Amino acid sequence: MSALKVHTPLPPQPWGWLPTDQFWARALLTPIALIFWLPFFALIFPLTLHFNVAWWQTALGFYLYYQLWGGLVERLARKRLVQRHRRMLVADAESSSTEKVPAPASRLSGLDDYEHFMTRLFGRYNRLVHHAVNLAFLIFIFYPGWWTKALGVLWIIGLTKLVRASAQRQRLISPVDPVLPAAPKGALDPADHE
Repeated sequence: MSALKVHTPLPPQPWGWLPTDQFWARALLTPIALIFWLPFFALIFPLTLHFNVAWWQTALGFYLYYQLWGGLVERLARKRLVQRHRRMLVADAESSSTEKVPAPASRLSGLDDYEHFMTRLFGRYNRLVHHAVNLAFLIFIFYPGWWTKALGVLWIIGLTKLVRASAQRQRLISPVDPVLPAAPKGALDPADHE
């Protein structure tokens, strides 16, 4: 079993239990998303309607729900997926097939571009800014009125266009190795500088 290498293309969960955008971007259209949304629509959403909470409390509650329950669901799903992957590797090792299968290409370059954009723009504070922007967006979206929802959609479209333009610009700019001109002959001769 030690000869098996587990391929994990996803970054580790912050603090071991917070959710990652990379995982949820892939899991959004899988049964894992049902495990995430079912308690929200069965318990949390009816409770917010019954107790008539304020709009900002609903936004904060949804953010905490995503951070806590989303992280827990992600952690459990990752464990199950790793176990399934190991079983598949053992089954493949037992078969006599020797052909290599290439790894699938990432279809989520936009998310990778966003992570790179945030890291380049905010450096080591990118995760803090990421959480602040997400919370601000939720508070803005949950504010009563149709215009906040419309501006929220425009916010997402504008941020997407900004990130894509920045990523395209970075791809066009090839890395340049600074080449210094050669030093004139004799310029580094120690006898000249004494």
